[in-house]
Amino acid sequence: MQGSKLIHIEFMNELRPIRVVDSFDDFLDDFATEVGGQLTDERCPFGVLLWPSARIVARWLVQEAPWERDVPLKIIELGCGVGFLSCALATLFPNAEIIACDYEARLEPYVNVNAAAWGVSRRVEFRQVDWRQAVPQKWKHQADWVLGADVFYDDSHLKHLPPFARDLLKADGLLTLADPKRFRFGTALDILKNHFTLRRWVEEDCDIEREGIEDFMVSSGVLKQKVSILEFAQRSRS
Repeated sequence: MQGSKLIHIEFMNELRPIRVVDSFDDFLDDFATEVGGQLTDERCPFGVLLWPSARIVARWLVQEAPWERDVPLKIIELGCGVGFLSCALATLFPNAEIIACDYEARLEPYVNVNAAAWGVSRRVEFRQVDWRQAVPQKWKHQADWVLGADVFYDDSHLKHLPPFARDLLKADGLLTLADPKRFRFGTALDILKNHFTLRRWVEEDCDIEREGIEDFMVSSGVLKQKVSILEFAQRSRS
């Protein structure tokens, strides 16, 4: 893939290949041209990088997943980026169907090539999705599990993601979110509690590595980060 690079991430005691953008600045310049310079936090393709929250929640799920490994699940990842977490989920749950969703169609080639490298192409499907729109009818209340890592970049995400996730989930479905507790975290948590019941909240430490987005973070002097992992249950629709 032009303008991309291959990095390797340790997962389940193996180094797994993940393709990410080679130069975020160059990618952003091309993207800005495509959107006529209308770059906002609501639409900025941060997903071509690999953020620490996705790594942390994937690592945590190896030991703390709320489902048995052999259960046939319908899983939807919101804001999938390059598809790392979706690939990890497909590896952890060999009978699961994973829909990897993102607003940016330009991320589809990354998801597809990464799923192929992990041997999970048949169970990871990319779909372009806009949280501001209604949930597609065929997806409504069909998901056992909805996940997202580092998804609150803009106030519009706070408004639209929680009800969108709620409408995706079955009555007994679960929502798992990972977030590095940026300044929107408190507001996001309050809004999420209006839609869901908080079942579990854990804090995981993350050593910042030197690949993907970590190149950017290490240069700023950030060496460690704490990530919150939140698990919510669907509320009664009565």
